[in-house]
Amino acid sequence: MLEKATILGFPYQLDEENCWQILPRQRGETWQLTSARARWILSLRNVPQLYLDSEEAIAFLAMRARSR
Repeated sequence: MLEKATILGFPYQLDEENCWQILPRQRGETWQLTSARARWILSLRNVPQLYLDSEEAIAFLAMRARSR
């Protein structure tokens, strides 16, 4: 997943709980993907919205990459 995020140009980091976070490329975008076991939580403005599997998270990143 992190390799796909890198290929699509999205930065990532470890948060204080040692969970991976994939961040937006553009300043001002308010979403993030956070690892949660084998899934990803999509949050908007730090509010969890969707619980995604890796395929769904990659599709979300690919859509965001095309929109810019």
